[in-house]
Amino acid sequence: MLARDTDWRQGDLLTCEAAAALRLVDATDHGHRAVVITHDCDLPNENEHCVEVIVAEVILKENPQLSYAKHPRRLHLAYEVVNAAPLILELRHMDRRSVPKSDFAERAVKDYSLALPVDAKRALKQWLAARYGRPAFPNAFEERLRKRSGKRTVEQLIAKILEPDAKYLVGLFFDLGEQRGTEAVEGVPYALSISVVYDVNEGGAGAREAAERVATQLRDLFENTYGKPDVATEIALDACEAVADTYLTLADLRRVDQWRLEYISLRDGGQGDFLPVGEIPA
Repeated sequence: MLARDTDWRQGDLLTCEAAAALRLVDATDHGHRAVVITHDCDLPNENEHCVEVIVAEVILKENPQLSYAKHPRRLHLAYEVVNAAPLILELRHMDRRSVPKSDFAERAVKDYSLALPVDAKRALKQWLAARYGRPAFPNAFEERLRKRSGKRTVEQLIAKILEPDAKYLVGLFFDLGEQRGTEAVEGVPYALSISVVYDVNEGGAGAREAAERVATQLRDLFENTYGKPDVATEIALDACEAVADTYLTLADLRRVDQWRLEYISLRDGGQGDFLPVGEIPA
């Protein structure tokens, strides 16, 4: 079993040889790596009998839409390597495995040549938590977001708007006010406010410009599809603004929800989010 002084942590990688010894990958498979996802505190806990890992795929390039927990079922993580390019992994929830702690303690070997940056580890934690912590919008609201505008639905067009600037965005937050848990009847619009939140520290002026560009395009999309707020009967977009992440308070986060983009996850055979929900952004 793992002792209290174990140096294993969530996000650590097993060596290729150790992953093969635990039968997580084939001995000749160098295109996958085993990532520990059990919480730090649970690793030495005697009441936890298994260590959870995800067998992640090695990929060549990080996708901004899949980094920093922006997608609920897939996550791209970049591990730092000394004097070499980062190792990019794609994690999927469906590739989770459980390893008995006795086997893990006997055969697991940590790969010390790679390190997961602090921000990336925080994203991993949020991604794991978001699987069970995603809030649900009213069914009527989600159905109205699937209204077609030309050849695509509104939510598909939102995805298209977000994609070019995804690397600058922390989250897309929807505020339905008192209608947050209400199934609106036909003819009664949802009053919606959207905050396009950007990373002011990492992105700077470029991030602000990207968020403002996204906000403008979203306002145009909603007005063209549902009409201006004073005449809309399905969704009335009262406000859509770019907001720096440094201006979001805990009170704000308790009032709003990060939007769930259903259509992207349909490719994976399930539903999910474009951005992590229920967690303070990384």
